[in-house]
Amino acid sequence: MEIRIIAIIISLAALGMFLWLLFGKGQKPWNEMSKDEQKKKKILVTGGILVFLAGVLTAIFAGKKK
Repeated sequence: MEIRIIAIIISLAALGMFLWLLFGKGQKPWNEMSKDEQKKKKILVTGGILVFLAGVLTAIFAGKKK
């Protein structure tokens, strides 16, 4: 049961990071970023999505009995 709670907390944190990277007030518009900044942002957004999905899948399947 505690694994589910931890997985949910991690996935919510990843979702928050993902949303902040997309809609945060301090973010530069895409066309004003250098190529390196765009690459870093793509990696961070992709990482946030992957961690969110991993947390959700862990929360779903962690409590299933065989």
